[in-house]
Amino acid sequence: MKQSTAFSIAAITFLVVVATVTTMSFELHELSDERKPFAVKNFTLDGPGNVEVRTSGGSITVKGGEGKEARVEMYVRVRGKTITPDHRDAKEIMDDYNITIDKSGNTIYARAERENSISGWFGNNHASISFVVYTPREVSCSLSTSGGSIEISGVRGGQKLETSGGSVRIEDIRGQTDARTSGGSIKINGYSGTLTAHTSGGSIDLANSQGDLKVNTSGGSIDITNVTGAVEASTSGGGIRADVTKLEKHLKLRTSGGSITAVIPQGLGLDLDLRGSRVNSRLVNFNGEADKDRIRGAMNGGGIPVVMHTSGGSINLEYR
Repeated sequence: MKQSTAFSIAAITFLVVVATVTTMSFELHELSDERKPFAVKNFTLDGPGNVEVRTSGGSITVKGGEGKEARVEMYVRVRGKTITPDHRDAKEIMDDYNITIDKSGNTIYARAERENSISGWFGNNHASISFVVYTPREVSCSLSTSGGSIEISGVRGGQKLETSGGSVRIEDIRGQTDARTSGGSIKINGYSGTLTAHTSGGSIDLANSQGDLKVNTSGGSIDITNVTGAVEASTSGGGIRADVTKLEKHLKLRTSGGSITAVIPQGLGLDLDLRGSRVNSRLVNFNGEADKDRIRGAMNGGGIPVVMHTSGGSINLEYR
Protein backbone atom coordinates (compact mmCIF):
# COMPACT_ATOMS: atom_id res chain seq x y z
CA MET A 1 0.00 0.00 0.00
CA LYS A 2 2.82 2.41 0.83
CA GLN A 3 4.58 1.49 -2.43
CA SER A 4 1.46 2.29 -4.45
CA THR A 5 1.01 5.64 -2.69
CA ALA A 6 4.65 6.60 -3.31
CA PHE A 7 4.33 5.66 -6.99
CA SER A 8 1.15 7.76 -7.33
CA ILE A 9 2.81 10.81 -5.76
CA ALA A 10 5.85 10.44 -8.04
CA ALA A 11 3.61 10.10 -11.10
CA ILE A 12 1.59 13.17 -10.16
CA THR A 13 4.78 15.17 -9.55
CA PHE A 14 6.11 14.12 -12.96
CA LEU A 15 2.87 15.16 -14.68
CA VAL A 16 2.88 18.54 -12.92
CA VAL A 17 6.48 19.19 -13.99
CA VAL A 18 5.71 18.17 -17.59
CA ALA A 19 2.61 20.38 -17.62
CA THR A 20 4.58 23.31 -16.22
CA VAL A 21 7.37 22.93 -18.78
CA THR A 22 4.81 22.58 -21.58
CA THR A 23 2.99 25.71 -20.41
CA MET A 24 6.26 27.66 -20.21
CA SER A 25 7.23 26.51 -23.70
CA PHE A 26 3.82 27.55 -25.03
CA GLU A 27 4.11 30.97 -23.36
CA LEU A 28 7.59 31.49 -24.80
CA HIS A 29 6.34 30.45 -28.23
CA GLU A 30 3.43 32.88 -27.94
CA LEU A 31 5.82 35.65 -26.85
CA SER A 32 8.15 35.04 -29.79
CA ASP A 33 5.17 35.11 -32.19
CA GLU A 34 4.01 38.40 -30.67
CA ARG A 35 7.41 39.94 -31.38
CA LYS A 36 7.76 38.55 -34.89
CA PRO A 37 7.40 41.17 -37.64
CA PHE A 38 5.11 40.62 -40.62
CA ALA A 39 7.78 42.00 -42.98
CA VAL A 40 11.42 43.13 -42.75
CA LYS A 41 13.55 45.07 -45.23
CA ASN A 42 17.17 46.18 -44.98
CA PHE A 43 18.75 49.24 -46.60
CA THR A 44 22.02 51.18 -46.66
CA LEU A 45 22.14 54.97 -46.29
CA ASP A 46 25.17 56.88 -47.56
CA GLY A 47 25.63 60.01 -45.46
CA PRO A 48 22.74 61.94 -43.87
CA GLY A 49 19.45 60.39 -44.97
CA ASN A 50 15.69 60.73 -44.65
CA VAL A 51 12.96 58.49 -43.28
CA GLU A 52 9.29 58.92 -44.14
CA VAL A 53 6.73 56.73 -42.35
CA ARG A 54 2.93 56.87 -42.74
CA THR A 55 0.30 54.62 -41.20
CA SER A 56 -3.33 55.16 -40.31
CA GLY A 57 -3.79 52.54 -37.66
CA GLY A 58 -0.65 51.85 -35.67
CA SER A 59 2.41 53.16 -33.89
CA ILE A 60 5.77 54.34 -35.26
CA THR A 61 9.15 53.84 -33.60
CA VAL A 62 12.48 55.16 -34.91
CA LYS A 63 15.79 54.26 -33.23
CA GLY A 64 19.10 55.73 -34.35
CA GLY A 65 22.41 53.92 -34.03
CA GLU A 66 25.93 53.58 -35.40
CA GLY A 67 26.81 52.57 -38.97
CA LYS A 68 25.14 52.97 -42.36
CA GLU A 69 22.65 50.13 -42.19
CA ALA A 70 18.91 50.64 -41.74
CA ARG A 71 16.14 48.13 -41.09
CA VAL A 72 12.37 48.50 -41.37
CA GLU A 73 10.13 46.09 -39.48
CA MET A 74 6.38 46.04 -40.07
CA TYR A 75 4.02 44.58 -37.45
CA VAL A 76 0.38 43.71 -38.11
CA ARG A 77 -2.14 43.30 -35.29
CA VAL A 78 -5.70 42.07 -35.72
CA ARG A 79 -8.12 42.02 -32.79
CA GLY A 80 -5.22 42.60 -30.41
CA LYS A 81 -3.03 39.76 -31.75
CA THR A 82 0.13 40.05 -33.85
CA ILE A 83 -0.11 38.03 -37.06
CA THR A 84 2.51 36.81 -39.53
CA PRO A 85 2.23 36.03 -43.29
CA ASP A 86 1.34 32.40 -42.55
CA HIS A 87 -1.82 33.42 -40.64
CA ARG A 88 -4.91 31.93 -42.28
CA ASP A 89 -6.52 35.35 -42.88
CA ALA A 90 -3.32 37.26 -43.70
CA LYS A 91 -3.94 37.61 -47.44
CA GLU A 92 -7.54 38.73 -47.00
CA ILE A 93 -6.54 41.28 -44.36
CA MET A 94 -3.61 42.72 -46.30
CA ASP A 95 -5.65 42.99 -49.52
CA ASP A 96 -7.27 46.04 -47.90
CA TYR A 97 -3.92 47.87 -47.73
CA ASN A 98 -1.30 49.34 -50.02
CA ILE A 99 2.06 48.63 -48.38
CA THR A 100 5.26 50.38 -49.44
CA ILE A 101 8.65 49.70 -47.88
CA ASP A 102 11.30 51.02 -50.22
CA LYS A 103 14.20 53.39 -50.78
CA SER A 104 14.61 56.17 -53.32
CA GLY A 105 17.90 58.02 -53.37
CA ASN A 106 18.83 58.44 -49.73
CA THR A 107 15.24 58.35 -48.46
CA ILE A 108 13.54 55.33 -46.90
CA TYR A 109 9.76 55.09 -47.27
CA ALA A 110 7.43 52.96 -45.15
CA ARG A 111 3.72 53.39 -45.78
CA ALA A 112 0.54 51.50 -44.92
CA GLU A 113 -2.47 52.99 -46.67
CA ARG A 114 -5.95 51.52 -46.38
CA GLU A 115 -7.65 51.01 -49.76
CA ASN A 116 -11.19 50.52 -48.47
CA SER A 117 -11.75 52.51 -45.29
CA ILE A 118 -15.34 51.29 -44.81
CA SER A 119 -14.52 47.58 -44.80
CA GLY A 120 -11.33 48.30 -42.86
CA TRP A 121 -13.10 50.03 -39.99
CA PHE A 122 -16.32 48.05 -39.79
CA GLY A 123 -15.24 44.59 -40.98
CA ASN A 124 -13.99 41.79 -38.77
CA ASN A 125 -10.41 42.10 -40.02
CA HIS A 126 -9.54 45.67 -39.11
CA ALA A 127 -5.76 45.72 -38.78
CA SER A 128 -3.34 47.93 -36.92
CA ILE A 129 -0.08 48.28 -38.87
CA SER A 130 2.96 49.57 -37.00
CA PHE A 131 6.54 50.26 -38.08
CA VAL A 132 9.82 50.00 -36.20
CA VAL A 133 12.75 51.59 -38.05
CA TYR A 134 16.41 51.22 -37.08
CA THR A 135 18.55 53.89 -38.76
CA PRO A 136 21.95 55.56 -38.71
CA ARG A 137 22.10 58.59 -36.42
CA GLU A 138 22.21 61.23 -39.16
CA VAL A 139 18.62 61.12 -40.42
CA SER A 140 15.71 63.51 -40.75
CA CYS A 141 12.29 61.95 -40.19
CA SER A 142 8.73 62.69 -41.21
CA LEU A 143 6.42 60.43 -39.16
CA SER A 144 2.63 60.46 -39.28
CA THR A 145 -0.07 58.20 -37.79
CA SER A 146 -3.73 58.74 -37.05
CA GLY A 147 -4.13 55.84 -34.68
CA GLY A 148 -1.09 55.28 -32.49
CA SER A 149 1.91 56.62 -30.64
CA ILE A 150 5.24 57.89 -31.98
CA GLU A 151 8.62 57.22 -30.37
CA ILE A 152 11.90 58.55 -31.72
CA SER A 153 15.39 58.34 -30.22
CA GLY A 154 19.08 58.64 -31.03
CA VAL A 155 18.90 60.62 -34.29
CA ARG A 156 20.33 63.93 -35.54
CA GLY A 157 18.48 66.11 -38.05
CA GLY A 158 15.13 67.75 -38.68
CA GLN A 159 12.15 65.81 -37.30
CA LYS A 160 8.44 66.22 -38.01
CA LEU A 161 6.10 64.09 -35.88
CA GLU A 162 2.31 64.03 -36.06
CA THR A 163 -0.33 61.75 -34.51
CA SER A 164 -4.05 62.17 -34.01
CA GLY A 165 -4.53 59.34 -31.59
CA GLY A 166 -1.56 58.71 -29.35
CA SER A 167 1.36 59.96 -27.32
CA VAL A 168 4.75 61.25 -28.49
CA ARG A 169 8.06 60.30 -26.88
CA ILE A 170 11.34 62.00 -27.87
CA GLU A 171 14.72 61.02 -26.45
CA ASP A 172 18.34 61.88 -27.27
CA ILE A 173 17.52 64.03 -30.31
CA ARG A 174 19.56 66.87 -31.82
CA GLY A 175 18.27 69.26 -34.45
CA GLN A 176 14.96 70.92 -35.20
CA THR A 177 11.75 69.15 -34.18
CA ASP A 178 8.06 69.85 -34.68
CA ALA A 179 5.88 67.41 -32.69
CA ARG A 180 2.07 67.45 -32.60
CA THR A 181 -0.60 65.19 -31.16
CA SER A 182 -4.34 65.61 -30.76
CA GLY A 183 -4.89 62.78 -28.34
CA GLY A 184 -2.03 62.11 -25.96
CA SER A 185 0.84 63.27 -23.81
CA ILE A 186 4.32 64.37 -24.90
CA LYS A 187 7.51 63.28 -23.13
CA ILE A 188 10.88 64.74 -24.10
CA ASN A 189 14.24 63.84 -22.57
CA GLY A 190 17.79 64.66 -23.64
CA TYR A 191 16.83 67.04 -26.44
CA SER A 192 19.13 69.65 -28.00
CA GLY A 193 18.00 72.12 -30.65
CA THR A 194 14.91 74.05 -31.67
CA LEU A 195 11.73 72.40 -30.40
CA THR A 196 8.05 73.05 -30.99
CA ALA A 197 5.68 70.59 -29.30
CA HIS A 198 1.88 70.80 -29.09
CA THR A 199 -0.83 68.52 -27.72
CA SER A 200 -4.57 69.08 -27.52
CA GLY A 201 -5.24 66.29 -25.08
CA GLY A 202 -2.49 65.59 -22.58
CA SER A 203 0.38 66.69 -20.38
CA ILE A 204 3.92 67.62 -21.39
CA ASP A 205 7.13 66.52 -19.63
CA LEU A 206 10.36 68.16 -20.80
CA ALA A 207 13.61 67.18 -19.09
CA ASN A 208 17.40 67.41 -19.46
CA SER A 209 17.19 69.49 -22.63
CA GLN A 210 18.64 72.64 -24.14
CA GLY A 211 17.95 75.12 -26.93
CA ASP A 212 14.94 77.13 -28.05
CA LEU A 213 12.15 75.17 -26.39
CA LYS A 214 8.47 75.91 -27.00
CA VAL A 215 5.70 73.63 -25.68
CA ASN A 216 1.93 74.02 -25.57
CA THR A 217 -1.05 71.95 -24.39
CA SER A 218 -4.77 72.59 -24.33
CA GLY A 219 -5.59 69.84 -21.88
CA GLY A 220 -2.96 69.16 -19.24
CA SER A 221 -0.08 70.24 -17.06
CA ILE A 222 3.49 71.06 -18.07
CA ASP A 223 6.55 69.88 -16.13
CA ILE A 224 9.96 71.24 -17.18
CA THR A 225 13.08 69.94 -15.41
CA ASN A 226 16.79 70.71 -15.81
CA VAL A 227 16.66 72.71 -19.03
CA THR A 228 18.95 75.32 -20.54
CA GLY A 229 18.08 78.02 -23.05
CA ALA A 230 14.99 79.97 -24.06
CA VAL A 231 11.80 78.45 -22.66
CA GLU A 232 8.19 79.12 -23.63
CA ALA A 233 5.28 77.07 -22.26
CA SER A 234 1.52 77.55 -22.24
CA THR A 235 -1.53 75.51 -21.20
CA SER A 236 -5.26 76.07 -20.99
CA GLY A 237 -5.96 73.24 -18.59
CA GLY A 238 -3.31 72.80 -15.90
CA GLY A 239 -0.38 74.09 -13.93
CA ILE A 240 3.22 74.72 -14.99
CA ARG A 241 6.42 73.93 -13.14
CA ALA A 242 9.75 74.94 -14.69
CA ASP A 243 13.25 74.29 -13.36
CA VAL A 244 15.70 76.21 -15.57
CA THR A 245 19.40 75.64 -14.84
CA LYS A 246 20.64 78.25 -17.32
CA LEU A 247 18.31 80.93 -18.69
CA GLU A 248 18.91 82.43 -22.14
CA LYS A 249 16.85 84.89 -24.23
CA HIS A 250 13.55 84.55 -22.30
CA LEU A 251 11.25 82.60 -20.01
CA LYS A 252 7.54 82.81 -20.90
CA LEU A 253 4.99 80.74 -18.97
CA ARG A 254 1.21 81.12 -19.32
CA THR A 255 -1.82 79.15 -18.07
CA SER A 256 -5.55 79.72 -17.81
CA GLY A 257 -6.23 76.92 -15.38
CA GLY A 258 -3.59 76.56 -12.68
CA SER A 259 -0.58 77.90 -10.83
CA ILE A 260 2.94 78.50 -12.12
CA THR A 261 6.19 77.83 -10.28
CA ALA A 262 9.59 78.59 -11.82
CA VAL A 263 13.09 78.14 -10.42
CA ILE A 264 15.90 80.06 -12.14
CA PRO A 265 19.53 80.99 -11.36
CA GLN A 266 19.99 83.94 -9.01
CA GLY A 267 21.89 87.13 -9.78
CA LEU A 268 20.61 87.58 -13.35
CA GLY A 269 19.46 90.84 -14.86
CA LEU A 270 15.73 90.33 -15.40
CA ASP A 271 12.74 92.19 -16.78
CA LEU A 272 9.86 90.79 -14.72
CA ASP A 273 6.22 90.62 -15.80
CA LEU A 274 4.38 88.44 -13.27
CA ARG A 275 0.59 88.29 -12.91
CA GLY A 276 -1.79 85.99 -10.99
CA SER A 277 -4.26 85.79 -8.12
CA ARG A 278 -1.21 85.96 -5.86
CA VAL A 279 2.40 86.63 -6.87
CA ASN A 280 5.32 85.47 -4.73
CA SER A 281 8.97 86.30 -5.40
CA ARG A 282 12.00 87.57 -3.54
CA LEU A 283 12.95 90.91 -5.08
CA VAL A 284 16.57 92.10 -4.87
CA ASN A 285 17.87 95.31 -6.46
CA PHE A 286 14.39 95.81 -7.95
CA ASN A 287 13.00 98.86 -9.68
CA GLY A 288 9.30 98.78 -10.58
CA GLU A 289 5.85 98.04 -9.17
CA ALA A 290 5.09 95.17 -6.81
CA ASP A 291 1.58 94.31 -5.63
CA LYS A 292 -0.12 91.22 -4.24
CA ASP A 293 -1.24 90.11 -7.71
CA ARG A 294 1.32 91.81 -9.95
CA ILE A 295 5.05 92.40 -10.20
CA ARG A 296 6.45 94.39 -13.07
CA GLY A 297 9.89 95.95 -13.35
CA ALA A 298 13.64 95.40 -13.61
CA MET A 299 15.80 93.38 -11.27
CA ASN A 300 19.60 93.75 -11.20
CA GLY A 301 19.37 96.39 -13.92
CA GLY A 302 17.06 94.38 -16.20
CA GLY A 303 17.87 92.09 -19.10
CA ILE A 304 16.24 88.70 -19.76
CA PRO A 305 12.42 88.88 -20.07
CA VAL A 306 10.58 86.67 -17.54
CA VAL A 307 6.84 86.54 -18.22
CA MET A 308 4.54 84.46 -15.99
CA HIS A 309 0.77 84.88 -16.31
CA THR A 310 -2.14 82.87 -14.90
CA SER A 311 -5.88 83.48 -14.79
CA GLY A 312 -6.62 80.74 -12.29
CA GLY A 313 -3.86 80.40 -9.71
CA SER A 314 -0.75 81.78 -8.06
CA ILE A 315 2.68 82.74 -9.39
CA ASN A 316 5.87 81.61 -7.63
CA LEU A 317 9.28 82.72 -8.91
CA GLU A 318 12.18 81.20 -6.98
CA TYR A 319 15.98 81.43 -7.26
CA ARG A 320 18.69 78.85 -6.70
